[in-house]
Amino acid sequence: MIRVLVHDEGQCDPKKCTAKRMIKFGLAKEVPVRQIPRGSVILSPFAEYALSPADRAHAMRNALVVMDLTWSNIDGFPRPKGMNERALPFLIAANPVNWGRPMELNSAEAVVAALMILGEKEQAESFAERFGWGAEFLRMNGNLLSDYSNAKDSTEVVSIQNEYLEAQKE
Repeated sequence: MIRVLVHDEGQCDPKKCTAKRMIKFGLAKEVPVRQIPRGSVILSPFAEYALSPADRAHAMRNALVVMDLTWSNIDGFPRPKGMNERALPFLIAANPVNWGRPMELNSAEAVVAALMILGEKEQAESFAERFGWGAEFLRMNGNLLSDYSNAKDSTEVVSIQNEYLEAQKE
């Protein structure tokens, strides 16, 4: 099981905030940036490398971290040093706010996807079942998540993503 940490910038509607729900259900722990363990895997849209199964050891040893802030404030994304910043590959949102939009996942979708890619399928499914859209997210992205979870490293994840995107153009 991978420890999941949330840094919440407090920018979203508390009634709709998936980060707050993950914390409330005991699926994640809220932490300030300064308390994120060095070497943790931080999900970041600005990362140079894609998340891959090769990141599993860092996540298991330290933590998987999601920074919760609104997409409109993404430029204020915290970037602590000494971490393994990783971007999620192409996936489609299933939450009611961003349904069908590529790459606009909420915090819970990001965690579910990351856990799947890191090989923690049962943990990912237990997160997903806490959200009404969770099963749909896994259904919509199931084949991609399976392919990403079988990649050996970031380069292979990006290759899988690019092949998928090329196929969609045809």
